[in-house]
Amino acid sequence: MEQLTELAYALDTFYFLVSGALVMWMAAGFAMLESGLVRAKNTAEILTKNVALYAVASIMYLLCGYQIMYGGGSGVLPGLGFLIGADNSPEAVLAGEGGYYSNLSDFFFQVVFV
Repeated sequence: MEQLTELAYALDTFYFLVSGALVMWMAAGFAMLESGLVRAKNTAEILTKNVALYAVASIMYLLCGYQIMYGGGSGVLPGLGFLIGADNSPEAVLAGEGGYYSNLSDFFFQVVFV
């Protein structure tokens, strides 16, 4: 049973990471579409804007959005537990203390939709 739990942890974490990477390619596709709709001299500006917006949105999601979605804090203000909290390790999963996937892979999967 222990090996099955370890396999489930590994596969679920891997699935989050691969799916997140595929969704992240959509952002690159939209950046290409947007840069193709403007004049050539504005392409660098459009790509810089896309990277900057993605970076700001990811940081704001880390500070607020993930905490609102998954709990933490007092209910009024989101907590910063994700910044200092521990991840679900395979050992914790085997001990029955955590979920069946890595919290950091779940964060990556959720943030690519930002």
